[in-house]
Amino acid sequence: MKFDDVLRQLGEFGTYQKWLYVLLCLPAIPASLQVIQAVVFLFAVPEHRCAIPGFANDTYEIQNDFHKQLINRSIPMTSGYYGEEKYSRCQLYLQTNASNVWLSTRNITEPCHAWVYDQSQFISTVSETMDFVCEKQSYVSHAKMLAMFGHLVGGVIVGPLSDMFGRRPIIITTMFVMVLCSICLVWSNSAPVVLFLEFVIHACTVSRYVACFVFGMEIVGPSKRMWAGVAMNLFWSAGNIMTALAAYLFRDWKTRQLIVSVPAVVFAYLFFIPESPRWLLKHGKREEAKGVVANIAKTNKVQLDPQILDEVDIQMEEVIQEPFWNILKSSVMIRRLMIICYIWFAVGMGFYGLTMNVTNLSGSIYLNFLLFIITEAVAYISCFFLMDRIGRKLLLCISLSLTGAACILPLVAVLVSDTPDKLVINILAIIGNTCASAAICAIFTVTAELMPTTSRTFGMSLSSLSGRAGSLVSPYIVDLTMYISGRFSQILPMLIFGGISILAALLALLLPETLYKNLPETIKEAEILGTNAFDEDATGASPTHVELIPLECLREDAPEDSNNVLLA
Repeated sequence: MKFDDVLRQLGEFGTYQKWLYVLLCLPAIPASLQVIQAVVFLFAVPEHRCAIPGFANDTYEIQNDFHKQLINRSIPMTSGYYGEEKYSRCQLYLQTNASNVWLSTRNITEPCHAWVYDQSQFISTVSETMDFVCEKQSYVSHAKMLAMFGHLVGGVIVGPLSDMFGRRPIIITTMFVMVLCSICLVWSNSAPVVLFLEFVIHACTVSRYVACFVFGMEIVGPSKRMWAGVAMNLFWSAGNIMTALAAYLFRDWKTRQLIVSVPAVVFAYLFFIPESPRWLLKHGKREEAKGVVANIAKTNKVQLDPQILDEVDIQMEEVIQEPFWNILKSSVMIRRLMIICYIWFAVGMGFYGLTMNVTNLSGSIYLNFLLFIITEAVAYISCFFLMDRIGRKLLLCISLSLTGAACILPLVAVLVSDTPDKLVINILAIIGNTCASAAICAIFTVTAELMPTTSRTFGMSLSSLSGRAGSLVSPYIVDLTMYISGRFSQILPMLIFGGISILAALLALLLPETLYKNLPETIKEAEILGTNAFDEDATGASPTHVELIPLECLREDAPEDSNNVLLA
C-alpha cells in the first residue's frame, strides 16, 4: 500500500486538507507583495533630466516660459526610445559661474550631478532617493539582481533544510524573519542596508513559498494534485492585485513598504499547523504521522484504522536510509533534472523579465501592470481546466511556445515601420507574460510530481535555483535599453526572452507525463515514472512477478492439496 492509497481512504481533498491547504496558500499573498513591488516599483526609475545649476526651484514639469528657456539654455536634447526628443538625463551644457550667474556654453557638454524627477507616477522610489541614474544606473540592475540572488539562496537552502528538519519549522522561521526585515526596511536610509534587507526578505519569501507548495502537494491525493499545484498561484495573483492597489494609492516607497509589511503578522497562525505526514513517515516518526492521519480522518468524518500506516509500503527502511542527494547519482534523474532546470531558467527569466519590463512599456505603469496581473490570473485559472484535459507536458510545451512567439513577434512591427505601434508591443508583452505565467504553473506541478519523496524538496530547490539564475540575469537583459539606442533597443529584451523560451518548449517534450500518477516515494520509483512498469507497480501488479495459484481452486469442488501451476 502506498501513502496515496491512505489519502484515497481519507479523502483525497477532504475538509481537513482544504483548510490546511488554504492556510498554506495564504502566505503566498505577502510573498507576492514583497517580491513584485520590489522588482517593479521599489527600484523603478522615474522619468528625469539634469537639474538646472543654481536654480533651486527646478522641477521636471515645465513651470512657465522662463523656466523652459532656462532648460533649453542648460540642457541638450537627445532622442528617446521611439524617436521623440527629450532633455538629456546625464549631460549639461558646460557651465561657468561669473559673478554668481551661471552661463552655458552650447557646444560643450559635461556630466550633471543633480537631477529632477517626474512625480506624476511616483512620489519617491529607492532609485530616486539614492540617485541611481547615469553613472549609477547599473545600481538599479544590481539591486534587482541582489533581490533575485536572495531567491537563489532561498531556493538552495530550503530543499536540504526542509528535507532534514521538516516543512513546518522552515515555514514558521522564514515567515518570522521576512516580517521582521520588511518592517525594518522602512527605517533604512542607506543603500547597503536596504539592499541587504531586500536580499534576506526575498530569500525567506522563496524558501517559505517552496516549502508551502511541497507541503500542499503532499497532503492531497493524485486526482486532486493538479488543483493543489495551480491554486497556490491564484493566491500569488491575489497578492499581485494588492500590490497594484498599494502602489497606486501609496506612491511613496516607505509608506507603501509599511502598508504591505505590518498586516503579515497575522500569519502567526502558522505556528499551529501540523507537520507533513509524508515527511514524518519518511523520517521514521510513525506515531506522529498516525496522530496527523487520525486528525485528518476525524475532520473528514472517515472511519480509518489508526494502524493503517503500518501497512504503508513505501520501502520505509530504504527511504529512511536514502539521503536526498542520492538523486544526483541516477543518470535518469540527472537527465530529467537538467531539462527541468533549463525550463525553470527560461521561465524564471521570462516571467520576471517581462514583469520588470513593464516599466519600459509606453503608457501608465499602473495600467500596464494591472493588465499584466489580470491576464496572469486568467492564465492560472485556465490551467485548472487544461492541465487535467491535455496533460502537464503538453500544457507546458504550448505555454512556452506561445511565450516565445509573443516575445519575438514585436520584431515584425519594428521591421515594417520606423515608428512601430506602441500598443502592439504592449499587447504582445502582456500575452507573453500570460503564457509565461501558465508555464510557471505547469512546471511547478511537473517538478513536484517527477521528484521522489526522499528528494522532493531538494529537487524543487535545485529547479527553483535554476529559475532564480534566470531571474538574476533578467534585470540586466531588461536594462539593455539603458545602454543600447536605436529602433531595436526597446524590443531587444523580448527577443532574448523569446528565443530562450522556444528552446525550453522543445526540451519539455522529452519529459514523461505525470497526469494521474502516484507521487514516487523513492528514486527507483521516480526513474520508472511514465513507464508501464511504474503504472503496474502502482496497482500492485508487476509484470516481473508471477503468482502460483492452485488450478483446481478455480473449481468449487477443488481439493485443498491440489498441485500448483504457474499462471502468468
